[in-house]
Amino acid sequence: MPLYQVHPRELPVVWPLAAPLLQKCVDVDPDFMTIEQVEFAVRTGKMFLLIWDEPDVGITGAAGVEFIDYPQYRVGHGALLGGKGIVKPHVLQELIAWMKANGATVAQCWCKDELVPMYKKMGMEETHHVMRMKI
Repeated sequence: MPLYQVHPRELPVVWPLAAPLLQKCVDVDPDFMTIEQVEFAVRTGKMFLLIWDEPDVGITGAAGVEFIDYPQYRVGHGALLGGKGIVKPHVLQELIAWMKANGATVAQCWCKDELVPMYKKMGMEETHHVMRMKI
């Protein structure tokens, strides 16, 4: 299967290929987290790194996934989705299947307004707007 969960011990080999794909996501909202914080979160188990390994091409996508437990459901949160290979419908379906296999009952991601139509075409629905205030 081209979608692959990277174990933290594999980071020395995979990180140089995945980090540039995730860096593009980090650059969209640099106040959210740094690429070094993403790597630390993967190393410590707070975030899971998944890669899309396109046959005969190599790694074309990477995702950083967190799980959030609420009383009524467990969310698989695609915190970072980077690379041309990760935002294709069949790849998103595999990512959602991986989330479900790991206990998620809801899949979600944050995105900028211009990406909402793309995710809606892939079956996601807009449910909330994130409002923030620095305190």
